[in-house]
Amino acid sequence: MLPSLAIVIVNWNSFDVTRNCLTSLRGIDYPDYRVIVVDNGSNDGSGDKLKSKFPEIVLLKNEKNLGFTGGNNTGIEFALNENLELVMLLNNDTIVTPDFASSLAAVLQQDLNIGAIQPKIMFNQEREVIWNAGSSFSKIWHLTRTIGMGETDKGAYDEQKEIPWVTGCCFLTKSSIIRQVGKLDDRFFIYYEDTDWSFRIKKAGYKLVYEPSSKIYHEVGKSNDNRETFGEGNLSPFSHYVNIRNHIFIVRRYAKGVFFITSMLYQLYKLTGYSLYFLIRGRFKKLKASFRGFYHGLTFQV
Repeated sequence: MLPSLAIVIVNWNSFDVTRNCLTSLRGIDYPDYRVIVVDNGSNDGSGDKLKSKFPEIVLLKNEKNLGFTGGNNTGIEFALNENLELVMLLNNDTIVTPDFASSLAAVLQQDLNIGAIQPKIMFNQEREVIWNAGSSFSKIWHLTRTIGMGETDKGAYDEQKEIPWVTGCCFLTKSSIIRQVGKLDDRFFIYYEDTDWSFRIKKAGYKLVYEPSSKIYHEVGKSNDNRETFGEGNLSPFSHYVNIRNHIFIVRRYAKGVFFITSMLYQLYKLTGYSLYFLIRGRFKKLKASFRGFYHGLTFQV
């Protein structure tokens, strides 16, 4: 018998995207699950519209946008209070397969040393192309990488393996572990919060696993498309700010000894590269945001 499962999805002004995800979740074979949709301060009424179309969901509302961390933490708190045994974070811009959750939960249940697990994630637009087949991590630079991205799936990533961090796109863990290590760190807001959570779970003595028998599809970028809003490409200046800031948070929190020095050198290299690019392209809001992110990454409490 598989444990009870909470699937937490954050919605922010994204009715069409979230609707597609919820429609696919109606077809899963998991015996005991609840879908918890956290409306993260939407101003387009999408939360209520989703509840009307999907009466089976639990709809929770945040008064303002609390980011990926705050939105998911609202759902996590509900799941813990309801004593649901497993908690999954699932991006709203994903389409799932019928057995994706049961495959993950079965592996998690079989090995008590596994703290968190993720599926193979494909591009939804090109379903034979990999978006994420696990992860890698450079201790020298404290640099996270996604394995397999952009590769056509030819079976090279069809074996279960231990990985250094689990993507927040689909992150399954146990409620007991969350009670042990804590929820997502709200200081991250968005970006690198999954890396931090993964490292905290590993520090508690658990391993992290990629399970390719479970598969989902990712509609990449649909939940964060800001081209029309900002006019400086897809990502907003704020996105660059938190990306740079939070990467430094990771370095300050986890890099030790000589690895702290090498990792901070990489951060300087990264800032220089971004700055030159933004200067050439005339993206001065992003340039300013990058320097603010670097400064706050060094000065904010972690």
